[in-house]
Amino acid sequence: MRKEIANSFDKVFLTIELDRANNWIYTDWVGVLPTEKVIEGGRATLDFLRENPCPNLLNDNRKVVGSWSGANDWIAENWMPQALALGLKRFAHIVSPGIFGQASASEMITRVGTHFEMRLFEDVELAKSWLLED
Repeated sequence: MRKEIANSFDKVFLTIELDRANNWIYTDWVGVLPTEKVIEGGRATLDFLRENPCPNLLNDNRKVVGSWSGANDWIAENWMPQALALGLKRFAHIVSPGIFGQASASEMITRVGTHFEMRLFEDVELAKSWLLED
């Protein structure tokens, strides 16, 4: 199963896919992500998780440009509690190559605390291996 979320110019900024064989949902974010797009994509991911219960999320930000830290409050206060209620246990976040995206991810991980297991990765294969450890 696959779902694409596009902006007003019909450019896909988020692809969500279920990988049953590996027991994770893969999210692939692309481009500049203003807060409203992170929230829109986050809601779409929750809907996908609701329709396809899965304990693991592989969140890929390698194609993201710039900061998205403006959405961290919403992620911590809204997205995270809903994802937990839907059964999410482990969140592997592949950071973007830019300093601003990495800073956004670092800020987000401090807000996660012990709610669920989240780790930051620069290498997608290491992220996949970590999710498969369970």
